[in-house]
Amino acid sequence: MNILPPALIFSRLISKTLSPVAVLHRSSPADTVNPAELFGSAKKAVLIGVPGAFTPGCSKTHVPGYLKHYSELKEKGVDLIGCVSVNDAFVMNAWAKQLEVGDKITMLADPQGKFVKDLGLDFDASAALGSYRSKRFALVLENGKITKVFVEPNNTGLSVSLAENVLKEL
Repeated sequence: MNILPPALIFSRLISKTLSPVAVLHRSSPADTVNPAELFGSAKKAVLIGVPGAFTPGCSKTHVPGYLKHYSELKEKGVDLIGCVSVNDAFVMNAWAKQLEVGDKITMLADPQGKFVKDLGLDFDASAALGSYRSKRFALVLENGKITKVFVEPNNTGLSVSLAENVLKEL
């Protein structure tokens, strides 16, 4: 079982680059992207992780907060905002349409959870969501390296990883 205190997760991830091993999906399983290349090409990026597409906290608060503060994030130099979830590409696309993210947030499917597991940001959500899922988090990356980490202490809460809190640290 992967239970690490937030301070340990934080210190372990700073200066880390994203692994090229886990491939993420965009519009379909055939539309793959290497996260190291995607986020490495951005001078400054924010990657948010969510426990599940269409779940209440993710759909009503977390992702909408990043849409609401999109202009402010851009003003702070953020070139790319990504959202990853342990879901398939088709679910992520349907969710993106419902949330009307357009080209503001790059929706990324991690169908087997390999990407979030590699970061140590997965947790057992099988009782509520049927499998291991992503903890709710936000990462700030500069030139592909993680510079700031915001991980919800209870995995799914809506406090430290909100757009407002990330903005304060940019």
